[in-house]
Amino acid sequence: MATGEGRRGQGHAPLAGLVLLRGYQLTWLRPDVVAGLTVGAMLVPQSMAYAELAGVPAATGLYASLLAPVAYALTGTSRHLGTGPEPGTAILAATGVAAVAGTAPEPSRYLALMAALALLVGVVSGIAWLLRLGFVAHLLSKPVLVGYISGVGFVLLSSQLSALTGVPITADTFFPRLIEFVRGIGQLRPVTVLLGLSCLLMILGLRRFAPRTPGALIAVGLATAVSVSFDLPARGDPTIGAIPTGLPALTLPAVAMGDLRALLPVALGVALVGFSDNVLTGRAVATKMGYRIDANQELAGLASANLGAGLLQGMPVSSSASRSAVAASLGGVTSVVSILAAGVVAVTLLVAGDVLGAVPRAALAAVIVAAAFAIIDPPGFCQLWRISRSELGLAVITSLGVMIFDVLVGVVVAVALSVVIALARMSRPEDSVLGARDDLDGWVSVGSDPRARTLPGLLVYRFDAPLFFMNVEHFRTRLLDTLQDNPGEEIWVVLDFEGIGDIDATALDEVADVLELLDEQHVEVIAVARANTRTLGRLARAQLLAPHGRLQVFATINAAVEAFEHRGPPSEGMP
Repeated sequence: MATGEGRRGQGHAPLAGLVLLRGYQLTWLRPDVVAGLTVGAMLVPQSMAYAELAGVPAATGLYASLLAPVAYALTGTSRHLGTGPEPGTAILAATGVAAVAGTAPEPSRYLALMAALALLVGVVSGIAWLLRLGFVAHLLSKPVLVGYISGVGFVLLSSQLSALTGVPITADTFFPRLIEFVRGIGQLRPVTVLLGLSCLLMILGLRRFAPRTPGALIAVGLATAVSVSFDLPARGDPTIGAIPTGLPALTLPAVAMGDLRALLPVALGVALVGFSDNVLTGRAVATKMGYRIDANQELAGLASANLGAGLLQGMPVSSSASRSAVAASLGGVTSVVSILAAGVVAVTLLVAGDVLGAVPRAALAAVIVAAAFAIIDPPGFCQLWRISRSELGLAVITSLGVMIFDVLVGVVVAVALSVVIALARMSRPEDSVLGARDDLDGWVSVGSDPRARTLPGLLVYRFDAPLFFMNVEHFRTRLLDTLQDNPGEEIWVVLDFEGIGDIDATALDEVADVLELLDEQHVEVIAVARANTRTLGRLARAQLLAPHGRLQVFATINAAVEAFEHRGPPSEGMP
């Protein structure tokens, strides 16, 4: 498919995916079928495993994988995104639902709350789509994202220690689980360990040497055969238990309004994490495949997927990086891949319920541990170590927030740290004195380019951020300190406003005070250059621009410098 075709019209219609599918070509069918069947083979064991992670029966994960991929295919803008249950949102959902359900809740109540949470995530994401809040995908900075995702990976590992080894563990956070595991190491079950580690090694080996192969399905299938052949449940090695044969009915969960209010903060967290995951995964795959996704439309995709999951008594969903990568690597062309993958799940529920019930829990634990290994990001930490030790510290703090408390707290920590980082940088932005280069028709920073030269009597100063209440004092201090530190007597000051996209009322008052101080220092002309229309309008309304105010206006720095060089004696007036 031509790149241009993929770019036109995406992300603006409610059914953006359907717009693409309406132009479907038969030549795409074969690669779509191959990719769809393979992704479906991955989706079945992963959905079951992540449902166990969320504290619900394996069937719940399969129910969530029926309508959600189809709904996303019709509304999302990625052609390869593997929509369905995912470990990070599963843990977050489990934490939130458990808090609302209370101690020892009825299984039916827990399931109803989980389905209600999926519906709430859909509603929240849909409202965000209507409000065009797609920009929130950038709320999580890279160091915070690296720390958060890696922290979730470590939590996943600790959550499966019991299922993978047979050691009983009751703790629900990372470090207490480790302590409990070490203390109970004597209760380790060799058969469980052998089965689980064999599955894990098979999944990791196939991922490394045959990435297009549905390793999880093969490993779980072989483990199930071993479990049935040797009657491992009778020896104390549990399976996931019976899975109802057939498809679930569309229904609304029976929950009280108070439960919905209690679930709302959890839904916001799940929506944020799921949306960020969708956009990051979708963009990564789209870039490799030569098309683009629309971040705001991805909110509609997430909304429809979760509404579909909730209506079929499922759990919250987002996306899987591994399934998305496989869909692309196998040559999948459109989101028909997702529709076929959902079909594989449906057929499995219709004909293989009894077989699925015999899947050992150790095998599903291996699927989850393999997912954990995939999302823990040592290269990300190493890169941060090389680039910025402070940002590495933020990543570590975020990881510890997830590991010490829980994933929901980790989300709050991640968002809060990202906002604090952004505000800190905006309050102390870069600034520079600009000088001319003889070989360039432009002005560059004197601090970074020793060939740049300044003109006696002229200061050209640049401030690289919108000027507002948080940084205007920094602007004032830096400008006055620069004037004091510069040699000579500056009689002209030119403020390069290209980096100042906006200016608020507090900043306007402060700029007025700075102009008075510059007057007292006998600066003859104070000018702004390269300011945008919005900023000039506000400066004019504050009566800071000539002829009512002191600020002269120039379209470019060169124009201001030319006026400086051709200035007449002070008695002749200023331009």
